[in-house]
Amino acid sequence: MTKLERFIKDHEISPLVLARESGVSRQHLLRVRKGIMEPTRRVMVLIAGGCSRLVGRRVKVASLFNIAVRWR
Repeated sequence: MTKLERFIKDHEISPLVLARESGVSRQHLLRVRKGIMEPTRRVMVLIAGGCSRLVGRRVKVASLFNIAVRWR
């Protein structure tokens, strides 16, 4: 189970409502939730913003996705 999927279940968020709130298509959100597709940075930010609005507090991208930061 992905971190995003766990967050959605823990907060009892409807995937359809999250898709609408974040501006990401329902199908794309499903692929990201299930780990079939890696989201772009833009999509991660959109989903985190949608989650933030739905739970009423700031939700960081890192709490929804496994991200690695590369330092140059």
